[in-house]
Amino acid sequence: MYKWLFLIIITPTILTSCGYFDDGQLNNVGILLEGTIHDETWGRGGYLGGLNIKDEQNVSVLIRENIDTNRKAEEAVQDFARQGVNLVFGHGSNFGRVFDQINEYHSDVHFIYFNGQIFDRNITSVNFDGYDMGFFSGMLAAEMTETEHIGIISAFHHQDEAQGFYEGVQSVDPSINTTINSVNSWYDQQRAIMFFEQMIEEDVDVVYPAGDGFNVPVIRLAEQYDLYAVGYIHDQYEVAPETVITSTVHEVEGIYPELAQMFDDDMLPSGIMNITFDEEYIYLGEYGDAVSTHLAAHLDEVIEEFLETGQLPH
Repeated sequence: MYKWLFLIIITPTILTSCGYFDDGQLNNVGILLEGTIHDETWGRGGYLGGLNIKDEQNVSVLIRENIDTNRKAEEAVQDFARQGVNLVFGHGSNFGRVFDQINEYHSDVHFIYFNGQIFDRNITSVNFDGYDMGFFSGMLAAEMTETEHIGIISAFHHQDEAQGFYEGVQSVDPSINTTINSVNSWYDQQRAIMFFEQMIEEDVDVVYPAGDGFNVPVIRLAEQYDLYAVGYIHDQYEVAPETVITSTVHEVEGIYPELAQMFDDDMLPSGIMNITFDEEYIYLGEYGDAVSTHLAAHLDEVIEEFLETGQLPH
């Protein structure tokens, strides 16, 4: 289910291919990652999205990792342009500011980035609204805790899914104590682990590590301590089936080829696209082994009712 908010102004990895579309406007694709394709979450999703574009569109996809400064981004875009790229993905919110500074110099390139409010005639922001899926995962966490103490380790304090998680816990039982710590980074494992260790001392038994670079390390630590965890970005059931009770999934690898197809068809809007909880691109992952069949069925019913009515439980 899309909510289209049209604020319309009326060393690299190369995935090569053998040709171009003759009847569309897509030539080659460039992808900029703040981190790495090996982070098991956000970066990996961008990489898989690039693979899907290559397979479906028969174009070359160029990927640059660790683009963490404006200068690196500008140099990468210039190199992309020399190689015939006319669709550039910035895999993160920070790329919005960079694209806003350079898009006039690349008028024949369309820029897409994620989770921001900056837009222009050739800039599209795709916003994943994670509040609702965070809410449902929080409901599940509230049902699974035995110590009545749950922990959230978010990358930043403003994350929709973290806020939704907290509200979901409260909707089940307002007396549950929820500790929230923000790492102020998507990738600072050391700081995230420090918060996790503090939570252990406070008797937290369910933790939600909502950050690209630290959620898997925290999940593995939770497994060692026999605690529960909620996965982030990808379905992380396989990381620790008895520990991960569910995951808040952003299906970024699926939205990439759809956006590329829209651009090829000259139907990609400038402005902001909001993607909401719809069980296609934003959804809860597989339930963990510790989640009872009865509890899983109950949550599925709650989600189905939400999809029909648009109303969250109170």
